[in-house]
This record gives sequence, structure tokens and C-alpha cells, in this order.
Amino acid sequence: MPDTPDNAFKRLFEEGKKYLTLQIDYAKLTATEKISVILGMSVLFIIILVLAVGAGIYLSFALVYLLEPLVGIVGSYALLGALFLVLIAIVVIFKRQLILAPITRFISRVLLDNDKTPQ
Repeated sequence: MPDTPDNAFKRLFEEGKKYLTLQIDYAKLTATEKISVILGMSVLFIIILVLAVGAGIYLSFALVYLLEPLVGIVGSYALLGALFLVLIAIVVIFKRQLILAPITRFISRVLLDNDKTPQ
């Protein structure tokens, strides 16, 4: 059967429809992959944060008991409190370099990099 203009248009329309469907499916798969990477890293970060807080509490008490013979119990708690205040001040002062920039880099790398996904 010869290729009439009407038949060619129908075939072109069907091929275009298939192409758009494939592109939409690809976008869905890519979005799903990137969202799962971001959520996975978020869950990992939360788990590490909870474990680090627990370890920090135990290490804080160990440091208090280590300093107790030198400055007394009140002095060791005061020193540890001052150390935590200094650490909080450092985090607040350098929040862009310590927190915002790494998060921004990670999310932009996940969302904008089409070739490979970060591990």
C-alpha cells in the first residue's frame, strides 16, 4: 500500500506519542531514583545524628569524671558546658560552610547530574 500523506501523518503521530510516553516514563524513573537517593541519605544522616548524640552524652560524662579530680565536679560540669557553648558558637558562625554548602552541593549533584548518581 503506498504511503499516503494521511497514513504518514498517522504513523508520525503514533511515533511521537510513543516517544512522549517513553520520555515521561524516563522522567518518572529518574525522579524516583533521585528522590530515593535524597531520602536514603536523609535517613542515614538522622541515624548517624542520633548515634552521635548518644556517644556525645557518654563521652561528656566520661570527660566530667576525668576532670573531677582536677577542678571538682562543679568545675568540670562548667568546663564542659563552656566547651559546648563554644562548639555551638562555631557551628552558628560557620553554618554556611559546615551545613548549608554541603547540603546544597549534595542536592544539586543529585538533581542536576544526569550521568551518575552519588553513592
